[in-house]
Amino acid sequence: MAKDKNITNKKTFLERLRYKYRLIILNEDTFEQKTSLRLSRMNLYVLGSVFFLIVVAIVTAVIAFTPLKYYMPGVGSVDVRSHLIEVEMLTDSLQEQLDKRNAWLKNVQMVLSGELDSTFFMSDSSHNFSTEGIDLNEVSDVELDFKTEVQQEIALLEMPVIPSTEGIVGAKYALHFVAPVNGLVISEYDQESGHFGVDIAGMDKEAILAVESGIVIVADWNPETGYVLGIQHKNSAISFYKHNSKLLKKVGSFVSKGDVVALMGNSGELSNGPHLHFELWQNGKSLNPLDYIDLKKIN
Repeated sequence: MAKDKNITNKKTFLERLRYKYRLIILNEDTFEQKTSLRLSRMNLYVLGSVFFLIVVAIVTAVIAFTPLKYYMPGVGSVDVRSHLIEVEMLTDSLQEQLDKRNAWLKNVQMVLSGELDSTFFMSDSSHNFSTEGIDLNEVSDVELDFKTEVQQEIALLEMPVIPSTEGIVGAKYALHFVAPVNGLVISEYDQESGHFGVDIAGMDKEAILAVESGIVIVADWNPETGYVLGIQHKNSAISFYKHNSKLLKKVGSFVSKGDVVALMGNSGELSNGPHLHFELWQNGKSLNPLDYIDLKKIN
């Protein structure tokens, strides 16, 4: 009996789904029949499901194939994401270069102060190393060139420091500077206004020369002065070359007097045309380059 009852209920439910209803639309005032529809519950379920699927498909297509998808949480522009990846890679590279530069500067400071112990000890395993068949007295040309370069750098670092009051030209180890570029001085040295150098006008990409032999201690870029190069000379003198378009030397490079170290440019926010901003320092104090270098000035 229970089984027959379930079958009856099942048939009754299916019949109710298929049972036809008529929807009549009448004029409210005249009760005139305007139209009528013959529907069943099954028709309504099917039509509702199809309408829902169509709406979902349209919304999905709009979001997937139009810029509206960039307004969805967690979805960003392809260009923005690519830019963020490039910025992250650049940040990692800059951090790595900064660590190397800080380590190099620390070593240089230790060498200058005499704190660096150059003595090293060989491990026990090194005693098993055999030099049989090796001519220890033979020196290659590469080794000779490297030895000469190292001796020049050591000689530069070991030059005695002189008081700043003696000046540069009158010192025991006098420096004879050459002009960094063949141009016209358009802005002179003015310590009171904070202009610690001279501005020399020239042609874009014109070669900039090292005024004296030394070691490059700065080869960097900053927003205000653009590409900057700094060279450490003997007698605690340092020369700076700013607003360059390109730097041709790296930190730690040894340069000779007259070597091309950079190309003139217009880099940095404080520059409004191709020129070189040249500064000369000694013992932490700025000097007027016109007192030591023969440069052409505006009459």
